[in-house]
Formats: sequence, C-alpha cells, structure tokens
Amino acid sequence: MHTTWRYDPTTLRLFIATCEEGSFAKAAERECMGASAVSKRIAELEEAVGSPLLYRFSKGVQPTPAGTCLLEHAQRLLAEMLKLSADLSRFTSGERGHVRIHANRSSIIQFLPDDLSSFLSAHPHVDVELEERTSEQVVENILGNQCDLGIGAGLESAVQVGLTVQDYHVDRLALVVREDHALAERVSIEFAETLAYRHIALHRDSPLYQTLDKAAKARQATINYGVHLQSFDAVCRMIQGGLGIAVIPDRAVCESPEGPALVRVPLKDAWASRQFHVVAHPREMRSATTQSFLDFLQTLV
Repeated sequence: MHTTWRYDPTTLRLFIATCEEGSFAKAAERECMGASAVSKRIAELEEAVGSPLLYRFSKGVQPTPAGTCLLEHAQRLLAEMLKLSADLSRFTSGERGHVRIHANRSSIIQFLPDDLSSFLSAHPHVDVELEERTSEQVVENILGNQCDLGIGAGLESAVQVGLTVQDYHVDRLALVVREDHALAERVSIEFAETLAYRHIALHRDSPLYQTLDKAAKARQATINYGVHLQSFDAVCRMIQGGLGIAVIPDRAVCESPEGPALVRVPLKDAWASRQFHVVAHPREMRSATTQSFLDFLQTLV
C-alpha cells in the first residue's frame, strides 16, 4: 500500500460528486464530463491510494470505509481551497493588503486623518503604514521603492521621472493672530503687510519656512522671527501667549480653550493656495490595494 500519494482538486471533486450522486453517470452529468472519464479518474485514485474507495453495484456505487474517510477529508479540503481562493481574490481586488504611504506634515495634519478613517472603514482588512516625510523626500522614496505612494505639495514635476501624479486637496495658508491683535479685524491680508510684526515659525528646514522666506525675499524684505518651533500646535500656543503671529495652513490651527481665541485671516497671495498631489508608480507597477486607495482618493477631489 502506498503511504503517500498526490491528489488533484479535480479528481477529489469528481470523487465527492460520485459519492453524493451515487453513480458515475450522475456524477459525470453534474460535472459535465463523460461517465467513462469519471470512472477512470476514480480508478486511478484508488490505485494511488492503494485501497478500494467505492463499492460498485449494478445500480450505483457507495463509498467503502476508506472512501468514507477520504470523502470527509476531501470535502473539508475543497472547502478550505475555495475559502483560500476567496481570501486571495480579496488581495487582487484590493480588499486586503498593505499600503505604505509617505506624506508631508501638512497633509498628515489636515487631510489624512479623515481620509484614512473613511478608507479603512470601507476596507477593514487593509493595513496602512504612514510615515512623515518632506514633499521632496516623498518622490525620492517612491523611486527607491521605500513606499507605495506619496502625498505632498507641488509635486507636478514627478511626471518627469516616470511617476503618475493626481490632484489631492488644496491647502490654504492663513495669518493666525490673537483675537486682540491689531490685524484680527481684517477680512483678508497680503503677506507683505504682516512683515511689520514679529512672526513665529516652524524650523528653518521646513517647506513652509522656505515658502515664506522666498515670498519675503521677493519683496526684498526679511521676516522678523521671534521663535522657531517643530509643530503647528506649538506655534498656536505661542500665538495665544502673545509672542507673535504666524502664517500656517488654515486647517492646522488649533487653540487651547484656556487661552485667548485665535483668528484666521486669509492671505490674498496666489502662492498661499497650495495644490497637494498624490504620486505613485505607473498603474502596471501598483498592487491592487494601492490602486484601490488611489481610486478612493480620486473621489475626494
């Protein structure tokens, strides 16, 4: 008797059908095959197993004890294979999988919390790995396959290195002041008008700092910085403390209920509205899960 044997799902399916239908003819009809082909497959299976699997009668067949044992295992095995196929199909459809996202600070603070929450509610079996990077690093990391997609501001040029670019949200910068500040009553303001006041800013390596510095130099002016900080939260706390004013993304403004209220004054300058983009490898290089997330983001713009 053979101690090991190879099986194939088709033969097991035919064996199950034969046992359940009670004859080769009915099993063949059910499986859309010839009765002789079904009988031959079962005979080969019996030879491989080394034991009779069916009692053969003039009016049909019944499983032997060995056949009953095989039938129980085969039914469970094929059920598991169907489940495996269904589970794997979720990966190819994007229902399951893993997405690595690198995004700049502004998008993480302003947009991604709500957007990721909505996506993961609809795709609970997808794992998302999010890391903060500058907009410039986002493109480099996609090219280096360190992430699947990236989000940042002003990434139109990524198409020149073979990446795809799609629009995301628009980020609007605003002047943030205390409610008792001289500029708090303004409906809108040009950045140049704020240069007479002490500013609070992010660290010098931040893209926002560089944007504001460039805007000031275009006016042949300098910004009077009093404090440099690492986060928008800290910037807002300093404004509430009366240490200066700041230009930050409108949706990044947060204030402590224990301090004075903060007022947002929209900037009139064209550069104060920044288009954010999502960049990724060409479609044929993306996983189904990454494509599913990109399709979801496309519905938001």
